[in-house]
Amino acid sequence: MSFSSRRRNYLLTPHRRDGLIECMKTMLMHSFVLDALDTTGADTFSHFEMLIDEHRTLTSQLLEDINSNPNIQMNVSSMNSGGGASQPIPNMVVPSRLKQLVPGTGTFYTRLPLRKAFEAYNAKYGITKRRYICISFNEIRHILNLAQIIAMMNPYSEPGDLSSGPRIALLSGKNNVAFVDGGGERTERQSETDTRALEAWASMGSTPRRDSDDNTSNDSNSKEEEDKTKEQQSPRTQKPLESRDRSDSCAIEETLSLLPTRTTLPGPKLVCFDGDQTLYSDGANFEKNPKLAKYLYLLLKHGVAIAVVTAAGYEYQAEKYELRLTGLLDYFRERGLEGSDLQRFYIFGGECNYLLRLGNDYKLHAVREDGPGGWIHSTKHLSESPGNWSVLEVETILDRAEACFRSSLEDQNMRARIIRKKRSVGLIPKADEKIPREALDETVLRIQTELEEAKVVLPFCAFNGGRDAWLDVGNKRVGVQVLQSYLGIPAEETLHIGDQFLNTGNDFAARTVCPCVWITSPEETAYILKSILRLAGVPLMALVNPLMEERDSNEGAGEKAGKKVDFEEAGRRSSRVNLMDVYTGEYIGKIAN
Repeated sequence: MSFSSRRRNYLLTPHRRDGLIECMKTMLMHSFVLDALDTTGADTFSHFEMLIDEHRTLTSQLLEDINSNPNIQMNVSSMNSGGGASQPIPNMVVPSRLKQLVPGTGTFYTRLPLRKAFEAYNAKYGITKRRYICISFNEIRHILNLAQIIAMMNPYSEPGDLSSGPRIALLSGKNNVAFVDGGGERTERQSETDTRALEAWASMGSTPRRDSDDNTSNDSNSKEEEDKTKEQQSPRTQKPLESRDRSDSCAIEETLSLLPTRTTLPGPKLVCFDGDQTLYSDGANFEKNPKLAKYLYLLLKHGVAIAVVTAAGYEYQAEKYELRLTGLLDYFRERGLEGSDLQRFYIFGGECNYLLRLGNDYKLHAVREDGPGGWIHSTKHLSESPGNWSVLEVETILDRAEACFRSSLEDQNMRARIIRKKRSVGLIPKADEKIPREALDETVLRIQTELEEAKVVLPFCAFNGGRDAWLDVGNKRVGVQVLQSYLGIPAEETLHIGDQFLNTGNDFAARTVCPCVWITSPEETAYILKSILRLAGVPLMALVNPLMEERDSNEGAGEKAGKKVDFEEAGRRSSRVNLMDVYTGEYIGKIAN
C-alpha cells in the first residue's frame, strides 16, 4: 500500500477526525451530491454561524447563572479560580443544538463570520464550480481560520453603537458579553467592516496547500516530502519566489514604519505558537525563514506579545531553547529590536512549566517564579497553575505514564527508548529508526485512558509528536491561561496557532481558553501572520510614498544596508544545533562558537 493510500485510509479512525469540521463536511456533501453547492453552500455556513452564536449565548447565560448562585459558585471556585466563573470552565455542559450535533464542541470566544469567509474563499478558488471533488477537510479548515482572523481583527462594536431594537447577548468582550440585533442579523456597519477586510485578504497570494486532504498535521513523512520538493526545484525557479516574498514583507514593514512608534495594531494582543511544524519543521529548528521572522518582528514592534508554548522541556537551560530559535533571535539582533519590544517575546517550555523571556542582550532569561512579580506566585489563583501542584502528584503521574510506555513498547516491538525528565516522560526512536504513526497513537490513547480511569487531578497532556510520543504534566490550556493572567490579556484578545488540534495532539487543550487557528506547516503560519498584518490595513505591495522617500534620503542608504540580515551566516551559526539531541537536550559533541 502506498503512503498516500495508507494516509487516506487512516482517516477512517475516529480519533484522527475533528467533529465540527466533519459535521460541516457531511452537510456540504449533501449539497454537492445534489449539484446545489453553488446555491446552498453559503446558507449551510450561515446555519453553522447561527448555531455558534446560539451556543455562545447559552454559554453566557450559564455563566450568569453560575455567578448569581452562591451554591454553584462555591462548586465552581473549587475547580476554577476561587472567585466564580469569568470564563467557561472545562467540561461545562452547554445545552445548545450545536453541542447535540457535535458533542465535542468547546468554547467560542468570538463570533465567526463563516458565510462571508466562505464567500470570499469561494470567490478566490471557485470551489462551488467543481463537478467531481467536494469541498475538503483542509478547505473548511482554511475557511474557519479566515473567519477567526476576521472576527479578531474586527470585533463587535460596543452595544451603544448599535441601532435600536431587540438584542441578543453573546459571549464576547470584557465581560464576555456583546450584542447583536434581534434575529441574529449583524449591523450594517459590522458587515461592511467584514467585507472590506475580506477584500484585503482576497488580494493576497494563494493559501499554502498540501497535495492531499489529510487532516493529520503531525505526519513524520511530511518533512521528507517537502525536502524532496525543494531539492527538485532549480535555483531559477526558486529565485522569483524568494524575491516576491522579500518584496511583500518589505512592503508591509515600510508601511508599518510610518505608524507612530507606540501604535498597536488591531487584532490579538497575545499570539501563542506551537514550535515543531508551526514555526519550524518537525524535529528541526528555526533557521532560514526570513519571511516568518519578519512577520514576528513586526508584530513585536507594534505592541503584540509573542509566546512560543512548546512541549520541549529543557527546564531553565536557556541556551538550549536559544539553539532551537537561533535564526529568529539572530534576525531580531540584526534588525535592532530593542527595549520593551524584546521583552514581549516569551518561551513557555514543557507546555506550562518553564517560563523564559527575551532580554536586551537577545538572550532568553528565566522569569522569576516566586515572590512579588513571580509568574507562579502571580497565577496561584488559577487552580491548575503549576504553583498548586504537589511533587507526589507529579511523580505519581510520571510513574503511571512510564509504565504504560514500557508496556506499549514491548507489546508493539517498537525500536524506541524511553526517557524521563522532571515533568515529562517520552518515547523516542532509536538512532536512524522510525516509529509507525499507528504505534504512537496506540501508546498515547493507552496513557490517556490509564490516567483518566485513575481520576488524575493534575492537568496532563499525552500526545503524538509525529516522530515520538510524550506525557507532560500540565498542558497548553494551562500555559496559555497562565500567560493571559500574568500579562493581563483577556481570552478574546489571545490567539493560539498550532498544528495538533486532534485529540492525540498537544494543541487540543488550548481550544478551551482562547481562539485558535489550525495550521499544518510553517508556510501556513507565515500566511496567517501575513493575513493579520494585511487585515490590519497594511497594503500588500509597496507604493511610491513621498514620506518614505524623504525619510530614506535623510537616513541614508548606509543605515538601511546595515539592517540587512545575512541568513546564510545565520544558517552556518545554527548548524551547531545539530550537536544537540532535541529530545533530551543533551549535547552530543562540542559546540563551536
